[in-house]
Amino acid sequence: MPETWLSETSSEGARTAILLGPLDESVLQQESQVFELGLLWIAPSKTHASGNLPPKVIAINRDSPSEGLSAAIEELIRVDYDNLPAVKVSKRVEEEQAEAYTPILDLVVSSIDSTARARRTRAETGVLRQEQVFRNLAGYLVRRIPESWRRSAEGSLAVVVGAGPSLDVTLPMIKQGLPKPLIIATDSSLRALESENLVPHFVVSIDPEKSLQSCGSLDHKPGIAILSTQSHSSWPKGWKEKARYLSGRVLTEDWLATKGIPKTSILATNNAGLTSLLLADFLGPTAILLVGMDLAGGGSGQDRYADSTGRSHMQTFANQYHQVPGNHSDTVPTPFLSDWSETSQLCGKIASGRHVVNLNDRGAQLEGASVIHPENFNELSQALSEALRPFEPDPSMLEESRGISGPGLDQVLTILATRCDEAWKGLRPLIEKDDAAPQEKLRYLRELLSNSEIASLLGDYSFAVMPEIAPGKEPDSEMLTRRLRELQRILWLLEDAMVEAEPSEAFLTRLLTDTFA
Repeated sequence: MPETWLSETSSEGARTAILLGPLDESVLQQESQVFELGLLWIAPSKTHASGNLPPKVIAINRDSPSEGLSAAIEELIRVDYDNLPAVKVSKRVEEEQAEAYTPILDLVVSSIDSTARARRTRAETGVLRQEQVFRNLAGYLVRRIPESWRRSAEGSLAVVVGAGPSLDVTLPMIKQGLPKPLIIATDSSLRALESENLVPHFVVSIDPEKSLQSCGSLDHKPGIAILSTQSHSSWPKGWKEKARYLSGRVLTEDWLATKGIPKTSILATNNAGLTSLLLADFLGPTAILLVGMDLAGGGSGQDRYADSTGRSHMQTFANQYHQVPGNHSDTVPTPFLSDWSETSQLCGKIASGRHVVNLNDRGAQLEGASVIHPENFNELSQALSEALRPFEPDPSMLEESRGISGPGLDQVLTILATRCDEAWKGLRPLIEKDDAAPQEKLRYLRELLSNSEIASLLGDYSFAVMPEIAPGKEPDSEMLTRRLRELQRILWLLEDAMVEAEPSEAFLTRLLTDTFA
């Protein structure tokens, strides 16, 4: 390793880099020639950005607020969609406060890890995600969670049920001496709850690939399902009118928001555990008890699920296990660094307004949460019983939802139908022609997705396809045909969603007999 660097993390094909610590101008000049698209230099506190920096080198003070550091890191990551940045730490950090750079390096690694996962997910499952969005579209338009649910659990206890290995120990305990709690279950915990005869009020599932059958029995559908537009279609089919939707980081929803369909005040975020915690905070209980929220791999780091979930055979093997603070040990290994980081930060924010207790005999430390070992559960349950009242939900309130109907619904569906017909106009001839030239297919896709309205509506499909058809790319005919067939299937689902939303007879008649474009 060159003397300049204490550590280097290379990324194949990297054309950007993040540099940490004291560096001479000559080194910055040399690195700027290697990484031609740009450098982010997280510089010592005594360093000031100046006009002497080489071109495309951005300097930011290491003592900048974490929000500013995050924004600078994410901005550099966005410079090159196809490749992630290299990361280099100056050997000279040892000359000053080396520990000052440790949290910054963790932030850099977490941001890159999260971006890599998001890009990989969009490339690999973008079409699937967009299909799920349109399968869930009718429900999202008419059954989003209502604002009237906010703070409906005041004075009570909420239990958020994860699926980590500790759940085998802690789940039976919540039946022992606690005031009747509000129970919010992650999808993977459903089978464990059923085995303990515990009925959750809400079940959260936001994963497009995780089916109801993989988490529990098909005839067990307790409470209200809290879904995202990307949830596997088996969940809304199971819960039907008892499903409610959260908005999320979904381009199609962003597009709908510009057409008068406002997003919900809480968002489906990252995973079911994090989203369950957000939902609990929204409902406003006085205290939140976490069970099975380990955020760290059991065993040597690979064990993800409790035996009682029926998913313990599904282990996570990673090239790198990150060491994070543990509940009952200095550190614990986790392959879920970004999940842990986001959940810990959220716990810290929630704990500033209400008591958060993590009932756990293992797992990763969550900021602001009071860790209680199961051995001390009796003292915990007594304290909670004395301070809190039983949760008694109003059945009529839980039947409420937020949605549109009547002329407002017809207006939004008319815009959807118009965009759909515009896409069909060029697609049908290409689908029907066996001998359509690759250049015709490529030209159609480029023109279609250059329309920002249509590209935003098609969301994850657009994100999956755009890098493949960018200028300079020469996709083969087979790939282009596959993308056209996927688009055909997605448009069919969009048309089905417009019918399922139960619009007026006038709109249905026009949809089935006329064209909107």
